[in-house]
Amino acid sequence: MIVANYNDMPNYVRLVPRAEANKRGWAPRDQARGEIGGAEGAGDPQAHTPYAIDVNAGWRLPLTGMLCKQPPYGGIRAIDMATGKTIWDKPLGEARTNGPFGIPSMLPWTIGTPNNGGSVVTASGVIFVAAATDNLIRAIDLKSGKVLWKDVLPAGGQATPMTYMVNGKQYLVIAPGGHHFMETPIGDQVIAYSLP
Repeated sequence: MIVANYNDMPNYVRLVPRAEANKRGWAPRDQARGEIGGAEGAGDPQAHTPYAIDVNAGWRLPLTGMLCKQPPYGGIRAIDMATGKTIWDKPLGEARTNGPFGIPSMLPWTIGTPNNGGSVVTASGVIFVAAATDNLIRAIDLKSGKVLWKDVLPAGGQATPMTYMVNGKQYLVIAPGGHHFMETPIGDQVIAYSLP
């Protein structure tokens, strides 16, 4: 079985001629970078090529800052590898940290947020994933897609969790560092959970 989380968002990527990128000061991250706003529209220099790129310049609406389509914006699905058929497909992420004008709604509604980061599947059929912009880590049943458990992380969970065993006890670990482009809080913690 394949478990894949995904985004269902349009991206607007514009080629920027080298002369314009140079004028704006777009340079690799290890150099002074000139004109850099927030995460969006910061420009990717694509050094030593004829064009730089302006990534996702326009995926939000100008006034409200809301995403430019109806939810779900992202999801997670299980696919049967033998047949290629989808077993289940669910929105991934709640509205709790998202809202118009940058104001979190605090609503626990599953809307399927943009996400970035992988999942891990245990031998017992539990998926652990924290990729959504709601800063939650989840345990999901592999057979049904039902959320079995969730917990709030101290920063954005745009990272792939890992699991391991010590003396017969299973642990789940994630380093929620956040993501500048996903606009989730940054952090430097490593969080470990003990599984029953």
